[in-house]
Amino acid sequence: MIDDGGAYKLILHRAVKRFELDLREWPWPPAHASEDWVTYWRVRFEDTLFRVGLGVRKLIEAAKLSVEVQERPISVTFLPIRDEYFPGAIDQHRIEKFYDTEAARPDRLPVLVLCHAIVHSYVLVPRFNGSAHTGLLLQDFYLASDRGRKKGVYLIEWRTFVDELVRPVTSDAVNGIVMRRLPNGEELRIPSASPDASREARDRLVDLYSNLSQGNAKSFDKFMKEWRAAYGLPPDLESKS
Repeated sequence: MIDDGGAYKLILHRAVKRFELDLREWPWPPAHASEDWVTYWRVRFEDTLFRVGLGVRKLIEAAKLSVEVQERPISVTFLPIRDEYFPGAIDQHRIEKFYDTEAARPDRLPVLVLCHAIVHSYVLVPRFNGSAHTGLLLQDFYLASDRGRKKGVYLIEWRTFVDELVRPVTSDAVNGIVMRRLPNGEELRIPSASPDASREARDRLVDLYSNLSQGNAKSFDKFMKEWRAAYGLPPDLESKS
């Protein structure tokens, strides 16, 4: 459980800024890692990315990230798989071998779905560039989950990731919540950036939550059936009520 969502979001923001600052201003690895420069910065990248992905998941579980931000679409590029063969552990970095770069197309993923892919990532390949003027920069990265790698891989620009995901997450404020509680203590909490407590706003929030994923929709329907049964409400009432 996260007691203070604001403080946790600040930590995520600082982790990303520290990674970018170190990469730009002091790209030389520590002495004990100097012989393996590529591995050092790959590990630093993965550490930062997983902090964000897992952090967002934790904020969602603690109802400290609004549904409006959870459903925010992130611009990505999708590369479909070339044929029935998909990468394994030893060749997941060989993007062009398994994925059709010529068939790449723009796509958009909600924050929740993208962070889920990060947490369950199987293909994760960063691409760096730089110059004497700009320093070392992270250009973009390829990402696919264990299941998703069998269909394709996503290419995500680092600046897009920071501007469209990290900044909205770390600046998000929960100002309202739809909450239900079962007698056994189980709770359903749907956080919102809006303080509007009207029925229309509540219904809109429930729709946003349910449409985010099949898992959300199923868990909401299951909970509301148990909630109605626990409090003696007719089972045919709408789950939003």
